[in-house]
Amino acid sequence: MRQQISIYMKKLIGLFILSAALLSCSKSDDYLKKGKEAFKQKNYELAIANFDSVLQLTPDHAEALATRGSARYNIDDYQGAISDYTKSIEHWPKDSQNDAELGKIYADLADCYFNVNLYDAAIDNYTIAITKKNDLAVAYSGRGDAYILKGNPEVAQPDFEKAISLDPNLASAHYGLGNVKFDQKDFAGAIPHYSQAIALDPTVTKYFMDRGDSYYMTEEYAKAADDFSSVIALDPTNAKAYVFRGDAKDEQGLAQEAIEDYNKALEITPDYGLAYYNMGVTKQRLKDKAGACDAFKKALSAGYQEAEPFAKECK
Repeated sequence: MRQQISIYMKKLIGLFILSAALLSCSKSDDYLKKGKEAFKQKNYELAIANFDSVLQLTPDHAEALATRGSARYNIDDYQGAISDYTKSIEHWPKDSQNDAELGKIYADLADCYFNVNLYDAAIDNYTIAITKKNDLAVAYSGRGDAYILKGNPEVAQPDFEKAISLDPNLASAHYGLGNVKFDQKDFAGAIPHYSQAIALDPTVTKYFMDRGDSYYMTEEYAKAADDFSSVIALDPTNAKAYVFRGDAKDEQGLAQEAIEDYNKALEITPDYGLAYYNMGVTKQRLKDKAGACDAFKKALSAGYQEAEPFAKECK
């Protein structure tokens, strides 16, 4: 009799455990679904809260870890994203059928390392991503960007070319080829690549900024000014674009308009040494010695050391 009760109790406990596990699984799936929906709506904080709930119930849930990592990436929490992606990789199913998705996670992890300036770690993870999924254009493009920032444009170029062969509409890869040419001081050669990037995605300020810089270096000052104006239209708080547009206008003989741009840059960033310095150069050319001296002194006070010899002449 006791043995029968014992068997009955074991079965009852087993059913209770199974029911609890099923309930936990159901709750976990519900939180995961809510988290994904919040992520799609770009409500990243809510997404993270839901993925937190999933991971409280299932700490090794690889998909929840990876998607929480993406949400953290989108709010610039790169260290948190690195932690999540790394844990997701640890728990990801280890079979060839899952290698393509795993490759994407390695690429996302590499993006995080890139954004915290750990370019060697970024390159290593982009490379792993490519071995897992060799048609992942963004991984080739990202690795190319990392090589550029490490001062290796020649190594970067094949990666950008491979990325474009896989995805001709990948604007970042065309931009990367422009950067290769720019770093090699082939400014005219950089322009068509930047132009292609802009044609594919005209919402990215750095595409216009760097094409404008290339036009400036090839002495096409009107086109340079137009590109810097495009940057300002996209981001009115971009002080650097005002300074660069001022430089382009000054080269066209539009000194007063240049000074207006330098002043606008200083409204945005009051201690912008380059803006003061360039204003000083322009005022000096206009024979406004007092105005030039004032600008050079302020540039030096802002830490722009190139202004020192000019400021000394003002004493």
